[in-house]
Amino acid sequence: MNHRRVVWIVYILSCILLLAQFSVGCDAAPSEKGVTVLVDGRRMTLKTLAPTVRDLFTELEIEVGALDMVEPDLWHEIVDGGEITITRVETREETETRTIEFKQSTIKSEAMAVGDRKLLQLGSAGEEEIVYRVILEDGEETERVEVLRRVINPPVDEIIAVGVQSNLPSVPISGAIAYISGGNAWIMRETSTSRRPLTSSGDLDGRVLALSPDGDWLIYSRVAADAPPQSLNSLWIVGTSILNETPQALDIQDVIYGEWYSNNRSFLYSSAERIDGAPGWKAHNDLWRASFQGMKQAGQRTGEDVITATTRLLIEAPVEETYSWWGTTFALSPDGYRVAYGRPGSVGVLDLRTGDDASLFDFAVYHTYGEWVWLPELAWSPDGEFIVCSAHGEFVGSGKPEDSPVFDVWIVDRAGRLQLKVVDEAGMWSAPEWSPAVADDADYSESYIAFGKARISRDSQNSRYDLYVMDRDGSNQQRVFPPAGREGLVAPDLAWSPDGRRLVVAHEGNLYLVDLMTDEWVQLTADGHSGQPRWSG
Repeated sequence: MNHRRVVWIVYILSCILLLAQFSVGCDAAPSEKGVTVLVDGRRMTLKTLAPTVRDLFTELEIEVGALDMVEPDLWHEIVDGGEITITRVETREETETRTIEFKQSTIKSEAMAVGDRKLLQLGSAGEEEIVYRVILEDGEETERVEVLRRVINPPVDEIIAVGVQSNLPSVPISGAIAYISGGNAWIMRETSTSRRPLTSSGDLDGRVLALSPDGDWLIYSRVAADAPPQSLNSLWIVGTSILNETPQALDIQDVIYGEWYSNNRSFLYSSAERIDGAPGWKAHNDLWRASFQGMKQAGQRTGEDVITATTRLLIEAPVEETYSWWGTTFALSPDGYRVAYGRPGSVGVLDLRTGDDASLFDFAVYHTYGEWVWLPELAWSPDGEFIVCSAHGEFVGSGKPEDSPVFDVWIVDRAGRLQLKVVDEAGMWSAPEWSPAVADDADYSESYIAFGKARISRDSQNSRYDLYVMDRDGSNQQRVFPPAGREGLVAPDLAWSPDGRRLVVAHEGNLYLVDLMTDEWVQLTADGHSGQPRWSG
């Protein structure tokens, strides 16, 4: 009896378990859910058995683009009474053409009376093309981003000359003096009051300004408004003897140093490339020779003459060093066979015929603690036997050699046998410059050296300078400019006369003529923007 009861109880429990399982299975069966879908401007309310948003879109055959936004996300479970939104997103490019207004610039002309104005160049507007990436959501623009801007036609500035004629005395000039004023090249010949502009573009960058030995041609570098963005500058040439000669491009770009050979038909230069960030260029430290064709004497030139240049690599860029990106100072020997160079820690000579590099004088590299590099400045003696240069001096007292505030002036011979310090603590911007041989010297052995001397020698980076002249052996050092009581030079900016007896010096935006034979000086310009004088002829 007990056994049958147990069997019966087990049977009843089994039935209860089966009923429970059946009930659970019935509860798990899917049920329809109400949902609202907003897409493409439509509002759809429907019932669905789809478990997720993605499954619902498959059921409704709704395609979702790669950029479309879905809220809630595709993998989200559908909730009864929920709302699903699809925002259609698209991108497209739109191009807009805009006008670039021209600017008006003025140049001061001492060749015109005060108050006179003359239109030198008509201005014209340019055009630029701007490309945008436009983002639209359900057909409405939500974002516009500029992705490209390029100049189709560059504007041409209107240039007006304004007279600033002064009452400065007329001073006789032997040869020709070229200089930069207001971004343009100027020339004075015969007298200081005969000065006139050679260019009107107002965009000379001052990296190259070289007057030919006969004074008849000027090569200069400029940054034209229509130059490619990656261009540093370009070289141009203009005759100085005939009024209103037209400057010509030389098809030579990206130049940071240039100097004439004595034959008036060849040019030595070094190249660089534009880079982003400071200082804006990377020097190649190479040397090229440009030989010119089509150059004629002043009396034979016409407006149809075309000057071309054939270039040849003389010295390849040396192996890159720590400071080589800044560049090298160069000076061509009088015979044109050698080039003296100044690097951050040495002065040497390159033989242009063989490519041999001879270091003459070494010193500690100056640590500037900035994005610039100090380089020695140098010049040849007129006989080509010696080089005068600035050099980083030894630290007096304790301290690192590279931190020394001392800068001296030295004379070395081209073979490296002689090293003579001629000026102690002249300053980092002393810029020594050897004169031509004095013209009336019987054997042309007499010459002088001009140099700047810092008024505060241990802070020569920021100090003002006085201009001194000394004999070729460093003796008889005499202060010659500026006059007593006047503000000192920011740095020497000068040129020797062809006869080696006078100097033209830039100071406070004007040029001054200093006569070493009479110890007199006279002001040549009064525009307040003159500098970088060159004297030849």
